Amino acid sequence: MCGIAGVFGIENFPSGEALSITSKMVGAMTHRGPDFSDVWSNDTLLTLGHSRLSIFDTQSPEANQPMRDKDSGDVLVFNGEIYNFLSLRDELKSSDDSSHTFTTQSDTEVLFAALRAWGLDRTLLKLDGMFAFAWWNAGAEKLTLVRDRFGIKPLYWSTEAKGGAIIFASEVRSLLASGTIKKRINREAFTDYLRYSTVHAPATIIEGIQLLKPGCAVEIQDESVEVFRWWNTANAALSKKANTPRNLTRSQTTKALRETLYKSVEARMQSDVPLGAFLSGGIDSTAIVALMSEISQKPIDTFTVALKSDQLDESSHAKKVSELYNSNHHEVRLSSSDVLEQVPAALEAMDHPSFDGMNTFIVSGATHDEGITVALSGLGSDEIFAGYPVFERSVNLMKHRWLAAWPRGMRKIIGSTYSRLSPSESSRKRAEILASNYFDLEHTYPLSRQILLDSDISELLLSRSPLAPNAVFEWITEALKPNSGAFNLPFLSKVSLAEIHTYLGHTLLRDADVFSMAHSLEVRTPFLDHHLVTQVLALEDGLKPPRSQSTPPKSLLVDSLDGLIPQEIAMREKQGFLLPWDEWIDGPLASIFNEGIEGLIETGLINEPFLRKLLAQTTWSRKWSLSVLGNYIKRHGLS
Repeated sequence: MCGIAGVFGIENFPSGEALSITSKMVGAMTHRGPDFSDVWSNDTLLTLGHSRLSIFDTQSPEANQPMRDKDSGDVLVFNGEIYNFLSLRDELKSSDDSSHTFTTQSDTEVLFAALRAWGLDRTLLKLDGMFAFAWWNAGAEKLTLVRDRFGIKPLYWSTEAKGGAIIFASEVRSLLASGTIKKRINREAFTDYLRYSTVHAPATIIEGIQLLKPGCAVEIQDESVEVFRWWNTANAALSKKANTPRNLTRSQTTKALRETLYKSVEARMQSDVPLGAFLSGGIDSTAIVALMSEISQKPIDTFTVALKSDQLDESSHAKKVSELYNSNHHEVRLSSSDVLEQVPAALEAMDHPSFDGMNTFIVSGATHDEGITVALSGLGSDEIFAGYPVFERSVNLMKHRWLAAWPRGMRKIIGSTYSRLSPSESSRKRAEILASNYFDLEHTYPLSRQILLDSDISELLLSRSPLAPNAVFEWITEALKPNSGAFNLPFLSKVSLAEIHTYLGHTLLRDADVFSMAHSLEVRTPFLDHHLVTQVLALEDGLKPPRSQSTPPKSLLVDSLDGLIPQEIAMREKQGFLLPWDEWIDGPLASIFNEGIEGLIETGLINEPFLRKLLAQTTWSRKWSLSVLGNYIKRHGLS
């Protein structure tokens, strides 16, 4: 795991300035790579920089980056891991396409050799991993920026740097450190954040800075800048579906899934540095730990973080799991003051506003402090195995599509009555759906995931202009258009795709990367192996039902692990690392919270009286989300 940065178009700067800018960008993310850093320039067009967190071949200087090929003049900077690099290395050694002689045991050298031997398209389809990289093809004078299938690794870029140069980096803070970007608020992204407590790619909260979409690449050559998609999850799942026998029994299906998950965990256990796993005691982390224990020759390290004062935390469940699989268990108990002391540092580490990452920051810090450099996580399981309530809600809404035949006026009366009798954000959403003319997924899903409703946002913003288009609605409408790959997938797979694109891709994975790397900890996600994701998405809905009164949560995953995980663990309710934010916002965090709210007001975009009214009525999570946004804007001097 590392950080990458670069400038294309250095002729726009005085001699040596682009190299200095690149050094500043790399220096702004030394936390991503504390082991080694370097910058390179071809003196005419391009600079590349890299900060390294050594995972493979930690001793060899030749494994450092930027990695250069003397014969071709090509250069590579790479962030992430290629889990199948050993098999690719063997393939390259026996291939007539490559004459490369390997001098390191690193996955970077394998990726670099593959790109030169097979080209971009062929190489990408062979890669199993998480990655963001920049490849300079010297012969073609072409720079290619690439991001992995699900966006596990970030890559930000801008075409609006000084003099028209193009700059890129692993973090927004690096682009800001370049001093070449104007610190302006992206107004459409501002509205997007109010809706979803995140901003969806390609936009960011800063005008002029883009986040490369998952599964996409950018080719930059001469005056041409071309963004293209190299991976489509829906199409891959549809292809998998077409090649899967229709008469498979549930037993055959679960056996195949277990084999795929086993291989995924095994691949992600490769490391030349200490490795462990987050353990909550729930089904997702337990599945990872159980398989790791089955694979490992020695006890694995597991990590649980809990509050000292919390008697209802998951630590007792995690301890039972660790005893069951004989792991070397680390239970880190923190006092409330321990956690509160870390909040300013977490806000400082936040590379892009997000209300949901504080827990990740705390858990990652505690894990790193125990001497671990790589940790496996259960992220992604809920999205592919229909674990979230949104799956059940979406199914229920589809069952009630017949309501669309009722007169709209009648539906509006029913919705408003229900909302008055049971006042809550969810009942307001139901009322909006009832009052609309659409009961399809394209309209109900974006609303179900919204944090603030459009009616509130319209009051909250001072501008009387129409609200910016809904980014989630635009994405899902495009993704589910007739004859698309997603359109032809089972209903629950469509919801999974939406979850992967929205909450997972733009909140959970972004937070996991930023807040773990703030502590120089690499997080790996076995449930996001692309073979596993497409395998599950290809299955019919009946094989992977969401939870209901008669169906336990993630029953397909549970059945796939039959005999490995006891039923009492498999059926346990999800709890997570809970913190008393509602108490803290009005108590020890009041000054930080209020500072963020003042920062929001100072933008000049917010209707303060309505904001105060909203804060008095809404939940702590919405309050904190608004404060985080204001805090970020104020801290970075955005206007």
